[in-house]
Amino acid sequence: MRFSAVLLLLAGSVQAWSCPSLDDPLPRWAFDLETAGLLRPGGILPDDALAFHAGVTASAWRGPLSALLLRSAGPATTVFREGGAVLQLGGGITGEALDAGSGREGRIGTFLLARGSLGGGVRFEERLSVWSGSDEQAPDAFPAEHMGMDKGRHLYVDRGFVALEAGSFEAAFGRIPQRWGPGRFTNLLLSDNSPALDMIRVRWMPSQSLTFTGFVSSVEGDSAKYLTAHRMDLRPADWLRLGLSEAVLFRSDGLDLAYMNPFIPWYPVQWNEREDDNAFLCADFTAFPVPGTALWGELLVDDLQYQHEYDRPNKLGCTVGAGWAGSRLPISTAMEYTRIDRYVYSQKLPFNYYLHDGRIIGSELGPDCDRLSFSVASPALWPVDLEMQASHRRSGEGTVSEGWPDSVSAGGPFPSGTVEHCTALRAVARWMPSASVELTLSAEHSWLRNVGHVPGVSGDEDAASVAASWTW
Repeated sequence: MRFSAVLLLLAGSVQAWSCPSLDDPLPRWAFDLETAGLLRPGGILPDDALAFHAGVTASAWRGPLSALLLRSAGPATTVFREGGAVLQLGGGITGEALDAGSGREGRIGTFLLARGSLGGGVRFEERLSVWSGSDEQAPDAFPAEHMGMDKGRHLYVDRGFVALEAGSFEAAFGRIPQRWGPGRFTNLLLSDNSPALDMIRVRWMPSQSLTFTGFVSSVEGDSAKYLTAHRMDLRPADWLRLGLSEAVLFRSDGLDLAYMNPFIPWYPVQWNEREDDNAFLCADFTAFPVPGTALWGELLVDDLQYQHEYDRPNKLGCTVGAGWAGSRLPISTAMEYTRIDRYVYSQKLPFNYYLHDGRIIGSELGPDCDRLSFSVASPALWPVDLEMQASHRRSGEGTVSEGWPDSVSAGGPFPSGTVEHCTALRAVARWMPSASVELTLSAEHSWLRNVGHVPGVSGDEDAASVAASWTW
């Protein structure tokens, strides 16, 4: 099991109040360690995120790093091993109490994990979880999909898949989490904002510098709505990583073999052979120009108007960021700016909105929005990990559900209409005395202006939470 895959799957998403909180996933450490040079750069960033490599050096990070690797390898206990077959079982429980503008709330959740291998390159994994919350929200340590259809307790299949490996080729079948792109705070094409997708995924790594990933997935099984995506990761040098991705959300009564073919470009197919499908192109990079420094960027093309007679606007999204992490001094910083044009993720037909389970498959910011984010973190007081986060977000009146009106034209302000502003400051302290126990304290203050896009309506919000997790 790749350390990075488990690390992502353990990552929790922060619940949002009226001002969305900043993300603080555990993969932050993977990014920081790579930037610091403690992990050999050049890892790939498809849905398994950073692939850990050898090359860890002795430094002040060694204590936190050792615990991180133990944590990413667990939670699981080997209960069976014979020949090439291995079965590991694990689980955990999380309790959380928070005090926010809506009042005091309590949440509790537990999960069961089974994973292992059958030999011959066959591995599997499944996670089931159940939770209850006074505010109908899952604990932060649980994936974002835990909304459920009924009130009260919620049982959910987080993931479950089988992967077959043969040399440089891998095929996986099942419910697999997805996250593509180098962004520290958000991802534009595929993120973990929506639930894991049921998919068939193939991956081919002909060399250490080239990886190809493609999948076809069901978005709404009862309405024949599908998402296909493929990605090429290229590492021409240890200090540079490039990515090129494409995705199409479409509706089909039967198999659409053109879109389900991961080895051809889909945009020409959509433009010349299909109608009303929602297609995206995305390019990204990560660079390490000098030791301890990382630069990254992502460009999402939802629609590019190369014909100007209709005076339609482009639909683009972009992220640029920079980070620093010391190899001897255990401290890291990251700054990132994201802008998403109005009408991105939307389309003229409602069933082609870029949504899964009612949530955007790409960035949780949504269209007509931008955000500047900053964080500084350090495990210098290990086993305590400290992090400070700050952000300023501007949201216009555009939403995914407004579609792509026939009357839309280029020009106009960004963000549009009465702009809602949210400035947030958040502090997080995690105490991890062992790889299986974690206590997290957080506090957040938000300054809001033009709340709900109503001019002059402003206010402050405070929130604090404490969470305890035990895994086995």
